[in-house]
Amino acid sequence: MWEPMNKLYNLLMAALMLIMTVSACEKPEPPHPDEPTVEYPTVDYPLCTYVYDGTEYPVHSVDVLSSDSQILIRISPFKKNEKQTTYAVIGINASLEGMEIDVDTAWHNDDYYFIYETPLMYYSQFRELRSGKIKISHSGDVYYDILADVVLADGKEFTFKYKGQL
Repeated sequence: MWEPMNKLYNLLMAALMLIMTVSACEKPEPPHPDEPTVEYPTVDYPLCTYVYDGTEYPVHSVDVLSSDSQILIRISPFKKNEKQTTYAVIGINASLEGMEIDVDTAWHNDDYYFIYETPLMYYSQFRELRSGKIKISHSGDVYYDILADVVLADGKEFTFKYKGQL
């Protein structure tokens, strides 16, 4: 007689544990449509443009990294909330700020940096530029004067000129 009661007791305990486990799981509530969502600010018009191999591209996002040793400017034709599959990085040694650097006589990766990437090509910072000039200067935290008029390793030209707030 005790054996059927033990089986019933075990079955009831298993059912009770299952109910407790299922009831302890909570599904998160879906967001309500009237609640505000976080959105990145976007600008429909480009800040400026750059030219690669004779084609002009808009610049919708710019990032600046400045330290005691280097100044790097990253530009992209994509807005900040979009995947950044195309971008250029233009940089200089901070001690050369305000000077026009001739890439023919300067040390790449010491005096200047240049990277350009698209989904179809990648110009590494380790590939020397053929010729051209790079200049970066700034006053205050937001006003920049940037020039990159260079010929890449494969002979294609890249030009970016900007004066203004970033």
